[in-house]
Amino acid sequence: MIARALLILVAVATATACGAQSSGRAGASGLAGIVRISPAAPVCRTGSSCSRPAKRFRLAFSRNGRSVIATTDSYGRYQVKLERGRYSVQAASARKRGPKQALQPTKVTVPRGRVAKRDFTYDTGIR
Repeated sequence: MIARALLILVAVATATACGAQSSGRAGASGLAGIVRISPAAPVCRTGSSCSRPAKRFRLAFSRNGRSVIATTDSYGRYQVKLERGRYSVQAASARKRGPKQALQPTKVTVPRGRVAKRDFTYDTGIR
């Protein structure tokens, strides 16, 4: 009886250890963060933020002639799976952009095996 209980315990421990090593998230890489629009209004007031989350904003991550699009949620958050490496990033908006509008940063590096935090700011060009 004790031998049987011990055998079951060893089997459960072995299965648990194997399951932990074969996690589907192992090796996943990419970026996640928040996109903010700044300035968000023509006149900024003292005591209130002059930026806001970029809702449903589209980012285009490009490398080696291929692009991956990420879209923010209603809080300006995004997450995208990307292979490790260096990417150029731009706003992938359908709206016509003016000469003063710009996304910062325009280059990002994705590390191997993890999702790195990278926030972006989109300058609307309002002055």
